Amino acid sequence: MFIPKSFPKQLNSTVKSVNKCFSLLLWNIHKENQNSAFKQTLLKLLVQYPSDFLLFQEVKYSKNTHFFLRDDFLAQYDFLLASNIEKGCHVFGVMTASKYGFKQVTPSVTCNKELGLFTHKSQLVSHHPLSNRQSLCLVNLHAINFVSNKVFNQELTHLTEQLRQFLGPMIFAGDFNTWSKSRLQQLEQCKRTLSLSSALVAERHHIKHFFSKPLDHLLYRGLELIQAQAIDTLGISDHNPIHAHFILLPS
Repeated sequence: MFIPKSFPKQLNSTVKSVNKCFSLLLWNIHKENQNSAFKQTLLKLLVQYPSDFLLFQEVKYSKNTHFFLRDDFLAQYDFLLASNIEKGCHVFGVMTASKYGFKQVTPSVTCNKELGLFTHKSQLVSHHPLSNRQSLCLVNLHAINFVSNKVFNQELTHLTEQLRQFLGPMIFAGDFNTWSKSRLQQLEQCKRTLSLSSALVAERHHIKHFFSKPLDHLLYRGLELIQAQAIDTLGISDHNPIHAHFILLPS
């Protein structure tokens, strides 16, 4: 149902090495990106919180218009959308945008469908070059929901095993749908396997919780976290964004 055939992207800029200090904005935008209120909020956010990378979940992308390109300040990003649904003139999925371009991209969807018969969830693994010829790996995830704990664990384990081959610095972030103790325990197992740390986020109460469990996570390794903050956007989406600054550690 709604199997996507389109994978929107803009990969035109010259790829350059990621700066030693860089920043990112993580946000499940709840398909609000084509609304004027969202665009105005995003514009203000990027002025107040400049971001080298954007990691968005639940993007609604019009195949007829490039919403990212209507505003000059967003034209500085390359981007790719890992689609999980295509319906009419719209494509939906997770999107990663970068000021540094992309060295390699691997979009994929979950093996299972939500409720066993509806849609897959999408994820995007991208690599961005560093000056030492290594690369920074960004993993943008919208984890599967409305499935058993067993299926959730299978999906996260499958992705974790794919990521084990990459040994360099990594950011693993997104909406993990960790609304239960079991799901949080599986995430902890993933962190141990990949040697990831959880970002300590200021204003943590602005992160979306369900059953008193946080859904959005920012995990990393091979980097020093300078600061991370959840930002109250007053109901623009059902999630709030997280902004973070990192420094690359010497290899």
